[in-house]
Amino acid sequence: MKIGFIGAGKVGCAFGRYLTETGLDVEGFYSRSVLSCQSAADFTKTKVLSLEELILSCDYIFITTPDNAISSLWERLKDFDLKGKNIFHMSGCLTSDVFCDAKKIGAFSYSLHPLYPFTDRECYKFLKDVIFSVEGENINNIKSFLDLAKLKYFLIDKNNKAKYHAAAVFASNYIVSLAKISKEIMLECNMDEKFIVDAIYPLMQGALLNIKEKGVEDSLTGPIVRGDYNTIKLHLDSIEKYKEIYKSLGLTALNIEMEKLEGCKDEECKEKMEKLNKIEKMLRGDK
Repeated sequence: MKIGFIGAGKVGCAFGRYLTETGLDVEGFYSRSVLSCQSAADFTKTKVLSLEELILSCDYIFITTPDNAISSLWERLKDFDLKGKNIFHMSGCLTSDVFCDAKKIGAFSYSLHPLYPFTDRECYKFLKDVIFSVEGENINNIKSFLDLAKLKYFLIDKNNKAKYHAAAVFASNYIVSLAKISKEIMLECNMDEKFIVDAIYPLMQGALLNIKEKGVEDSLTGPIVRGDYNTIKLHLDSIEKYKEIYKSLGLTALNIEMEKLEGCKDEECKEKMEKLNKIEKMLRGDK
């Protein structure tokens, strides 16, 4: 089992290094940029390869270019003999269908995507704990690789790939967006910018720690959990720019609490449900 990478960016370098650290045989990298290819080879202690060398020597080929380059690169690869080769891309949104006609030419095609935000190639240190999605035909054909690589993975239907990637964006990219909103509002309150990360990070860290330890639904805190109508009204009156985002997220939080009360008949539950119904009307803009 010999592995090669086409593309020498953060994902390719990190995953290549992870595989070498796990004991798998990574031959090396091909990239249009000689400098980035050499850097990737040095980082993973592998080789710089030409495209032809990589395809001839490797039976597992990972395309780790930007998404918009995968299709055109695949058209180049089809000029080579790919029979029996396992071809992967690592896009979160695209499916193995991007490798059109792979079956006709005797190649096996897959998408393998890590649920992790790659800020730099040092992220290889964390991949042992990351969940991967795998999609493609004849998964049994690559099961030995997945096991040897010690990957935690689940199989995803290609029809759900875009939806799955949207979920990942909510969990990763948009948590940064929420931090940006919090920062802007803190600045409006005259907080010194140098204090802002230290101010909001414990809140976000605590929420994430609760999610890990208690699960998503049992980690919610704040005025909606308390059924505190007046506090939420004060919030809405004070954040005109972000009011609609607050309302939308508030309704999601409200649904979490309402689901917990389903089937509960005691007076305390009825009282809380009345409070939540009142809050829902406010968030939806009902009179």
